Amino acid sequence: MLTEFGFLAVLTLNSDEREILRNEIDEWVECFLPKLERESTREDKCRLVASVKRHEFGDYNHARPWGYCKFVGNTGIIFWEENIELERFKTTPFQRKILRRNPTLENVILGRFEIKEETGEWKLNDELKNKMISEGGEALIILEQFGKLETAVRIHVFDAFLFTTKFGQNELKWRTHLISDFEKAEDLNKDEKAVVPIHANIVKNFANVELFQIGDENEEDCLGWITILEKCDGNVRTELKNESLKLEERKKLAIGLEAGFDYLVKVGINHCDQKLENFLILGGVVKICDFGLVDEKTGRRSYRQMGYSRRGSKYRNSDALFSGSPAFANHYQLTQNAGYEHNYFYFLMCDWKTGWSLLYRPIDETEREKINREIKNCNIQDIDDHSHVINNITKIISLQDVSDRFCLDDSNLTKSCQMSSLKLQMTQYVFMNSFKNLTWIVSDQKSSNLCVPISVTTLLQYAIRHDLHFIDCFTGQYSPEHILITLTMIVYPRSLAGLNLNPKKEEKDFQKNDVETLLERVCKNTYLKKSGWEIIRTQSLLGALDQPSESTCEYKKDYWDCYEALLFSIVSRIVDTIHFFDCLAQSRMQAPRVHNEV
Repeated sequence: MLTEFGFLAVLTLNSDEREILRNEIDEWVECFLPKLERESTREDKCRLVASVKRHEFGDYNHARPWGYCKFVGNTGIIFWEENIELERFKTTPFQRKILRRNPTLENVILGRFEIKEETGEWKLNDELKNKMISEGGEALIILEQFGKLETAVRIHVFDAFLFTTKFGQNELKWRTHLISDFEKAEDLNKDEKAVVPIHANIVKNFANVELFQIGDENEEDCLGWITILEKCDGNVRTELKNESLKLEERKKLAIGLEAGFDYLVKVGINHCDQKLENFLILGGVVKICDFGLVDEKTGRRSYRQMGYSRRGSKYRNSDALFSGSPAFANHYQLTQNAGYEHNYFYFLMCDWKTGWSLLYRPIDETEREKINREIKNCNIQDIDDHSHVINNITKIISLQDVSDRFCLDDSNLTKSCQMSSLKLQMTQYVFMNSFKNLTWIVSDQKSSNLCVPISVTTLLQYAIRHDLHFIDCFTGQYSPEHILITLTMIVYPRSLAGLNLNPKKEEKDFQKNDVETLLERVCKNTYLKKSGWEIIRTQSLLGALDQPSESTCEYKKDYWDCYEALLFSIVSRIVDTIHFFDCLAQSRMQAPRVHNEV
């Protein structure tokens, strides 16, 4: 590589230096693109619907409620229900090209939740395989040397056909942006300042290449990024799992993360994927990375140009994201329910097993008192007061004899999941026609662990409707898919591999089917969280105005025939119970026989 690449990390360059560097990167991109090859299992219909998600609507609040779309001539239309129109928009060149090639998609209603999950994989040559840092269905990160500067290069795909045999390099054009093109962002004003996030605790993007389809003259629809960013030494998750960080190092990381997130909020970016893998370490300094899931408030094009925010109204509205990572997702971005989590902090202050245990292991009051004593021995009075903990903690919190059964040790389990397909899957296979398909879907999910949360979801929804006599009239927060999302992403994090949201065989093989553990978690508090039932019961945005009555949940093992029983007691005026057999009989399902596993 030429010495001009030494300019990559420089924040301030004159116009001539910038153009020299830009030309060098453009030449590198031209040589690099032919090396990228992947396959896709999606179809034109999926691409068309996905392109609507990238659209900037006149009212960005429409990014959440729209459920259907239709294309008539050069006009796109989004609907709430199939016949309730929300907004019309001009189609993009990308959309018009798909419609010309596949006219059967024109003037028909397309469902937002009809997008198939991508199961295609990258097809890399040996050179790129040897450079690979990480690989996902839509993103690839490799090592790349630019002169004396070692960097990471992220290839991020927004359109399913990009880099496939159906959409090759000859159909692409690109625009290269340099960090030296911009100044440091200082506020969240809604303007078009040429600024980007620059902070010691934010991974620095040296350059970002936006990819467009040839014919998109106004560059309306970016189809992917190639981002050159600073290479770090490792990530926080690996260091914590290996127990290789001392207390002072952990405190420094916590302070750095707080500073980084505070800065991002200050400049209008709410990072919505705060998992441990997304915190990198460079020379002992923590760096926040991965801006694929953000709620961006300014609408600045410069953020998109440098790879810090994607185009589309959904990225201006966190409750339209429908995505997140198990154990680390903001509840609001998944189901629009209230509540925000900063679980990463507890892992920094605890050993690996203890962190998971405090968050997800069901306990009684005797155990709580024991844990209180252990935490006070670390000189902590309030573990939820982050400043107090950082200033006073004397040793890493480590509980004795902690099981690893609650640890999501497999990195596959904390991958970001799209919730959009969940609604389709649940509607098609589970909750249609009075649950008549549940027996089939449960047996089909036997290797994925989803038979357990699906069954418990059914019981909980039945109890809400028939035992607590609650009808969800206003917000839809107690729909089957919302309850299942809360169970698997918030209450007791599990992979959604079984519904093909992360269709990897290794994920299905990893998890055990344990209905008793989930029922115990639903009924009991953990040290840091309310009971699963209370989390679900109080998840309405309208609070007490639109939620089931105050109630408790219990379960017991019937040793006579090895079935589980769920009993809900209404604390207020009604004391009633529903038995598992009644629930199963009235909802016309077969009971899964339970011993220790389903």
